[in-house]
Amino acid sequence: MGSADPRHDRQQGAAAKQGRMPLVYGLVALLVIAVLAMMPYFASPYMVSFVFTVLIAYTLAQSWDWVAGEMGYINLGHYCFYGVGAYAFSLVLASHTTPVLALIWAVLFTGAVAAILAFPLFRLRGDYFAFATLALLPLAEILAYNLSSITHGADGVMLPAHDVRVLTFVLAVALSALAFLASVLLDRSRFAYTLRGIRNDELVLETMGGRIQSAKTKILILSSGFAALAGALQAWQLSYIDPPTVFGLDVALIPIAMALLGGSGLLWGPLVGVLVLAVIQQWLLINLTMLNATVYGAIILFIGRYMPGGILRAGWLRKVGTAYRRRARGPAAAAEKPGEVHDATAAITSLPLTPAVVDRQTVVLDCQKMSKAFGGNVAVDALDLRVHQGEIVGLIGGNGSGKTTLFNCISKVFEPTSGGIFLFGENIQSLRRDQIARIGVGRTYQIPRPFGDLTVDENVAIPLMYQDQRLRPPAALAQARQFLDYVGLSARIGELAEGLSLQEKKALELARALACRPKLLLIDEVASGLTPAEVARFTQHIRDMRDELGMTVIWIEHIFSALEQVVDRVVVLDHGRLIADGPLAEIVRDERVVKAYLGSAHAEDGHAGA
Repeated sequence: MGSADPRHDRQQGAAAKQGRMPLVYGLVALLVIAVLAMMPYFASPYMVSFVFTVLIAYTLAQSWDWVAGEMGYINLGHYCFYGVGAYAFSLVLASHTTPVLALIWAVLFTGAVAAILAFPLFRLRGDYFAFATLALLPLAEILAYNLSSITHGADGVMLPAHDVRVLTFVLAVALSALAFLASVLLDRSRFAYTLRGIRNDELVLETMGGRIQSAKTKILILSSGFAALAGALQAWQLSYIDPPTVFGLDVALIPIAMALLGGSGLLWGPLVGVLVLAVIQQWLLINLTMLNATVYGAIILFIGRYMPGGILRAGWLRKVGTAYRRRARGPAAAAEKPGEVHDATAAITSLPLTPAVVDRQTVVLDCQKMSKAFGGNVAVDALDLRVHQGEIVGLIGGNGSGKTTLFNCISKVFEPTSGGIFLFGENIQSLRRDQIARIGVGRTYQIPRPFGDLTVDENVAIPLMYQDQRLRPPAALAQARQFLDYVGLSARIGELAEGLSLQEKKALELARALACRPKLLLIDEVASGLTPAEVARFTQHIRDMRDELGMTVIWIEHIFSALEQVVDRVVVLDHGRLIADGPLAEIVRDERVVKAYLGSAHAEDGHAGA
């Protein structure tokens, strides 16, 4: 009998069709790989040589894009790994070692070089990193010329004369397919979210629990390994290499231009860029004997000028929708007005957070004579402060009084100049920022710092994955939606964080801090700039954190009407020194606080009233 509900049949049919799509894509990919691998048997030598060059260029462009597109570090010296791999392979193969061992040695040696270079290079950022990596190419070329006892200098390395054109072509097909597969797997992995977090804001990622240096080193090693294999295969096919061939700047930047042209950071970007530029280059070489390099460069400049994000980010393709991985919007998104934060439909007890058994005698934070100086400016001066479990402590003071600096010292953004900080009874002097997050410290920022090119649910999913190593991205995204529902952002699920209003970004900051599963939460002026209704909502959230979850909260805030509703006590800083600590009602009458923070007008009003 047929189904009684036609809608149910349609839903089942759609689900079955969606389930079959990966299988169809896989079969198509296998067919393309098989056809490419058979090309030496039916295509002309010219076409085989051209496709081989395209395959090598794609491998280089794709492996470069893992560092640049995913992580945001423009490595202009990526071709250096191609050259190191070519030399490592050629020298070992020339000594009559088997090709398999030579290929393995090329990958291992180049990976070791990348690991060594990672330490000094990743101490630099932005343009400084790019220029430092660019210097690797002439340095490697000079070394190849001068270490003649190893590299044979300007004479180059001659490989044993064997016809390996078919074998190297098949291996190049396999390598490029493996590079694409690695990109697909990377895009779906937990590791990819660490790389995207680095691309957006390294400091925020670390304070959420991300291991920055190890992630950078791993992706550079992976990138260098594929570049090394590309260099080894091309050297094997040519049977000869010399320093200008594998380290020359005239060819080193072409794979980078290809990745940028197609769309760096997009799965299909490097492939499209390689195909477009390779075809243009070949057409110009055949049809324009003079000035072909000039025209080639002019075409690249034209595309860069009018499609700066690459071909796949062009406006006309954006309308068609073929360039982008569609991000699903929340079901109610179309009905909501931008900029609004709505009442939560979920209670804090529904979040995947474990309530703590509160013991008010337990010291969560203990600052002992802690000082932080920037040259001659003392931001925090010999601070003694204890915060107990389950407390909500308000932290107030004028601008420049050291409030945010204290938060930065607790979360290890800054190292204290002297004194000590103890969290949960442990001295944090030897701990890294990510370790501080992992032991139970979460924080927000005075100026919201979302990962702008990630969706709001991806922003929250990242700390969830750091707190639970077993959590995979789909499950983390599902949990993230619960946090977003709690802070009133369920309508923005699937939208990029950079498009949120200030109020929504502050709500996202709170959701992301809660996703760190903190035992101690540091909140930095989350209520400033909000409407009274939004302030009341945030105040209720903070009260729920203590009452329902046993969370300890330190809240920097200037809105006294908000503080008086929830804080157990208030701590006042003035020029880095603690000048008052007690209930809010007493603090506002303290002469030192009145003079340093509330101002003389407040003092005169107080005396007149008395």
